[in-house]
Amino acid sequence: MNAKAINPQRREIKTAAHKGDFWKPCPGTSDDYLCCGYQILTPMTGCGMYCCYCVLQVYFDHQHQTFFENFDDLENEVHRKMGEYETAGAAASHSSRRHVVRIGTGEFSDSLFQETKLGLSKKVAAIFDRYDNVLVEFKTKSTDISTLNQIKTPKKAVIGFSVNTETVVSRLEKGTAPIIERLKAARRCADMGFNVAFHFDPVVWYNGWEEEYCQAVSMIYDHIGDVRKIAWCSMGGFRCMPSLKGELRRLGMDLPLFAGEMILGADGKLRYPRPLRVDFYRAIDSQFKKHQPGAPLYLCMESREVWEECGMYGRIAGYEIDPLTSFLDDRARIILSL
Repeated sequence: MNAKAINPQRREIKTAAHKGDFWKPCPGTSDDYLCCGYQILTPMTGCGMYCCYCVLQVYFDHQHQTFFENFDDLENEVHRKMGEYETAGAAASHSSRRHVVRIGTGEFSDSLFQETKLGLSKKVAAIFDRYDNVLVEFKTKSTDISTLNQIKTPKKAVIGFSVNTETVVSRLEKGTAPIIERLKAARRCADMGFNVAFHFDPVVWYNGWEEEYCQAVSMIYDHIGDVRKIAWCSMGGFRCMPSLKGELRRLGMDLPLFAGEMILGADGKLRYPRPLRVDFYRAIDSQFKKHQPGAPLYLCMESREVWEECGMYGRIAGYEIDPLTSFLDDRARIILSL
């Protein structure tokens, strides 16, 4: 079943003063799942596109986008917290490796969908330009890279593209850019000096999923000739707050997302059973290895047991403390030449 037309309210942009923290850590449940140690910056919320699996439609009590007009407060908070991170990093460091911060703006909105109108990504990049140990990621399902050539130091930014199969995009991602156009935009970003990332999240089950997801991996390498420009790739099986199922059922859109068995995970979210998720990860990982044996691929919100069962734990096994966070921090150090 295809996603319905976009609610007109999703195209609206309203302004407001943000009264809480702009910068928060990723809310990963690290006791049960390996956490990536990502930091989230929120200059706006909401999205003008409509993916029917999107948690934002039940996370907020409205559908419009909200642009936070007190950007100066965001900038001041960044500088204050960077000072705190530098102090904490220096105190906690037991090696010569430099403390790094990986942060991005794509958690509660699409980082680039409103870039032409608002230019938030170039403004955020400018804030961090003074810090040589910060890697900023802008995640998107759009191709609006119009202002990125104004970013002073492109190697300090990662342009992360959400990737899925053509079937999933056509059925479930209304108003997003076609996959081929996202990959063309990724190639242009790499040519401009940016590092790029690709996120298979959510991986969705349907008849023919394996062939099409493997094809999507191959398409990435068809477009990105220099694999050194790939910062990292991730994958995660479809999961959601239970309230989303009720909302989609109300809209008559609960299929195909909830056509099969779902279980309640340790984080309180509905997700596919473990054997199916392992099948996803094994198949996609195998395809990555065909193109790039050392591909910097990781799992999002999965336990060590799942990492081990799908044969991926070897990537991070060398780190004793917070293995996934440490693995990605080392990737950031390489990119930033630290």
